[in-house]
Amino acid sequence: METKETRIVAIDVETPNGRDAAICQIGVVVAEYGDIVKTESYLVDPEVPFDPINISIHGITPADVMGAPNLPTLWPKIAEYFTGSVVVAHNAPFDLGTICATLERYGIPVPEITYCCTVQMARRRFARETYGSYTLDTLCAAFDIPLENHHDALCDAMACYKLYRELLCDFGPDPRDVRPYRKKAKPVPKPAGRFSTESGTDLELRKLRELLIDVHPETFLNPGDSMAIAHWMDRHVELSSEPPFDGIFQYLFRMISDKPLTAAEAQDFYRLLQ
Repeated sequence: METKETRIVAIDVETPNGRDAAICQIGVVVAEYGDIVKTESYLVDPEVPFDPINISIHGITPADVMGAPNLPTLWPKIAEYFTGSVVVAHNAPFDLGTICATLERYGIPVPEITYCCTVQMARRRFARETYGSYTLDTLCAAFDIPLENHHDALCDAMACYKLYRELLCDFGPDPRDVRPYRKKAKPVPKPAGRFSTESGTDLELRKLRELLIDVHPETFLNPGDSMAIAHWMDRHVELSSEPPFDGIFQYLFRMISDKPLTAAEAQDFYRLLQ
């Protein structure tokens, strides 16, 4: 799994909205030989609008990123962390998917990335019922890891690194934890048969509606529903940057993070599912 020669880079990103491939903050924690050697935090001008729901989560506003670099300007300073390292993140498919989609939006080549997801690590080691959730704040509380400013990218990246170390120390390595990151190819739409006129998007929306038929987004999810939704998100991460799934993914992530939607948010969520 990890040797003393391995460089571990824990990251976390915050996003301005659920529609665009964009980030507004990135936190980086670099560890070598088991010791933290560098921490960095950058505000990023996403060059896209902010949504109130995102601002309510991380507190970053358009005014905060005025004068901050955009990703093409920042990337030369941080690109080295994504190669020759194991990149660790909590719900890594979201963070890496967002970074890679943002790079593609700007026409920047996406590097080959080796990664480890602490959510997936935790799922392999204990049932959700053990601590009640796989969210970063819940697991940090369970393992006595400080998380003083949740949703600040550097704070979350530091907590993620410490959680990674705790999971290795307490439960041991698993060869499935570290893997190459591969963005799933977008599915090629199949011609409709004689008895169906559903597009690929319509079909996936219908399947998701069926999965959510007994789910109430304004209440805490039960463990089975939360796990089923998380698995669906993992299997369909390639949709997370495409409308309407970009907004849907934002709401689903809130729901599996034990943060019920408000009535207005639930109404918008149902609108996106139509």
